[in-house]
This record gives sequence, C-alpha cells and structure tokens, in this order.
Amino acid sequence: MVEKEKVQMRKRNMKLFPIYKTLGWDYIFFYTTNFLFLTQCKHINPADVVLIDSFYALFGIIMQIPATFVIEYLGRKRSIIFANFLNCIYMLVVMFSSNLFNLITAEMLSSLAFGIKETTDPALLNESIPPSRYKSKIFAKINQKGISNYYIINAVATVLAGFFYDINPYIPITLSLIITIVVTIISTRFIDPQTVNKKHKKEEFNQIKELKDSFKFILKSERLKALILFSAVSAGFISVMATYEISLLEDFDMPAKYLCIVFAILSIISGLIAKKQEEFHNKYRNKSLCTLLAIIGMTIIIAGICAIFAKQYNIFIIFIIITYIIRYSYQGIYYPLTEKYLSNFSNEKIDTKIFTARNFLKSIMGAVIGVIASFLLDRINISYCMLIMGILTIVFTMLMDKYMKTRVGLKPEQYSKEEVKYDELKQIRRE
Repeated sequence: MVEKEKVQMRKRNMKLFPIYKTLGWDYIFFYTTNFLFLTQCKHINPADVVLIDSFYALFGIIMQIPATFVIEYLGRKRSIIFANFLNCIYMLVVMFSSNLFNLITAEMLSSLAFGIKETTDPALLNESIPPSRYKSKIFAKINQKGISNYYIINAVATVLAGFFYDINPYIPITLSLIITIVVTIISTRFIDPQTVNKKHKKEEFNQIKELKDSFKFILKSERLKALILFSAVSAGFISVMATYEISLLEDFDMPAKYLCIVFAILSIISGLIAKKQEEFHNKYRNKSLCTLLAIIGMTIIIAGICAIFAKQYNIFIIFIIITYIIRYSYQGIYYPLTEKYLSNFSNEKIDTKIFTARNFLKSIMGAVIGVIASFLLDRINISYCMLIMGILTIVFTMLMDKYMKTRVGLKPEQYSKEEVKYDELKQIRRE
C-alpha cells in the first residue's frame, strides 16, 4: 500500500470507527428486555437463561480457533463484515426460536461473531493510527468515544424498548435486528490496513507458523499473561452481573418499563464516565484495573446485603440501585482502559493474536463463572448469589493485585527487550 493509500485508509477508518463502535459494539434494543423476552415470552427458566450465557462462553472457546483462521484468511475488513452478518442471523434465530436448543444454537453464532469482532475491531483501529508518541492516547480517545456514545444511545434505546415491549415483545428485538443490519452496511466502508494474499499455499503455511510464533511470545510475556488473565476473569464476573442485576430487580416485581428506565440511566452514566478513563489511569497508574474491579466487587456485595433486607424494607431497593449506579460508573472506565493496555507495545503482527488469546481465555473463564452462577441461582435466592459473586470478585482482585504489581504498568525501559519486541514506537522513543 503506497503512502497516499495509507493516509486515505487512516483518515477514513479513524473517522468511521467511532460511528461503527457506537452502533456495533454490542446489541442495541436487546439487553434488559431480552431476559424478559426469554423468560416471559419463550417461557425459559431464569436459571436456564444464565446457563445459555454459559453456552455462549463455552462456544467462545470452541469458536475462537475458526475465528482466528477466518481473520487470517479474510483480513480485518471482510472478517468484520462476516461477523456482523452472523449477528443478523443470531437475531433472527432468537426471534423465531421455539426451544432451548434453538437458543443454544443462536449462542454459537453469536460467540463466533463476537470472537471475530473483539479481535478485529481494536486491531483495525490500532493499525489505522499512524505511529507516534501519542498513539496509545489517540487509540484510547477514539475507542472511548465510540463506547461512550454506545452507552448513551443504548440508554435511550433501553427506555424505548421497555415501552415497546409492553406493546409487543417482538418490537425491541426487531429494532435490534435493523440496527445490526445498518452496522453490517457501515462495516463495508472500512479500508483494510493489510492486503490479504491467499494465492500460494506456502504463504498460508507461513501464516500458520507466524501464528504459532505469536502465541509463543504471548505465553512468554509476563505482562500480557497478567493482563489477559485479569481481563478474562473480570469480564466473566461483569457478564454474570448483567443477568443477575435484572433478575434481582425482577424478583421485586419491578415492571418491564421501569426496569428499562433504570438500566437506561445506568447506561448513560457509563457513557459519561467512560470519558474519564484517561484521568483515572493518570491517577492510579498500574493500580487502575485492580482499583476498578475492587470497587465493582464491593458494590456487588453491598447490593446482595441490601437485597436480603429489601423484602421486608422496600427502602433498601433504593440502595441497591445506588450500588448499580456506582458499578456502572466504573464499568464505563473498565472497557476502554483494558483495550488500551492490551494494545500497548503491539503492531499489526501481534495485535490480533493478543485479542484472540484474551477472547479464548475469556470464553473459558466466562463458561466456568457462568456455570457457577447458574448453579447458585438454581439453588439459592438471588440476593445470596450476588453476595457470593461479590466476595469471589474481591478475592480474585486481591490475588491479581499481587500478581500484576511487578508485571503491568511499568515504563517501557523497565520491560525486557523480549516484552517490547513488537513495539513500533521504539525508534521514536530513542529520538
């Protein structure tokens, strides 16, 4: 790709990415009402809904291998288009599903789609930003803008979804399908930073060899192992909470439209606070991630304790919602900060492999945590489930804080040469 084409690629991708991220980071018009849709319209047991999420994580493990080869074969742009097309199919399957098997099949499609997207989306942005001292900050700013706007738009959609659901349960999921189609169309406007060559078998073999070498590097890197482990396990806890929190409020017979209003407000808060991720990073540095998860864990514990008393004293429901507000505030910072740290010291040779490794382990841990969460919910009250999951989150945070202390958040010169071998800014830092 000549220099002029590179400039055109960077301008278009950097301009288009926040719009794409806003509409395509996750499903819009779907969450909150999807739990109600499955339990009330499709008559699926709440514990089975949590179990379905575990199947999503399980398929994420299995689908990560084909996802990797899809990305290597199709390239960034076409992989993103394919993934968004799979999300359209997912919506259709959920909409017309008649039993648990159909829903599990749908989760397989969704896990493959997001296995591709969660690897290619940040990699495409990372490769579209020109090398400079400020590349990490530019990446964080563009990525955060898309995530922040997603939270705000999703908040409006969540409120509307609640009212639409009361009219007809199929309206929210239909709107979600329409937006997913729009996202697929937007993804066709990207320019692939890499030229995919699939003419010669020898080149395909070299790609496989390069893939092996990349994963060997990741397994040797203490920094990446710590970040990937933290990201994978913490994502599992956060994912479970998305279902637990709705189930907790539904346990108090909160109507669908009020549920949607509550989570819409929470989404807006996440979107606004996400803009503070750079300030949070500057304040806490290598303690940033553990500080975030510790606060999230404490809010889960407090919500569980409040829920125990809320059956007798309704005033405690207000305190539960306050804990949700705090959790969503810090969750808004968590996602862009994690992707920023994972993309540091990487280039086009290694970035997709880093996110693939993260997604693979995230699927494993998501499946394990999801099965535990489903097991608990099927046997004890949701209040005690929240309390137990909060305690597990705090224990994990304490262990990771000790493990990450000497491995993450160091200055570039404090890492070994092997750790920063893919850092494209080494030459710039010397100058």
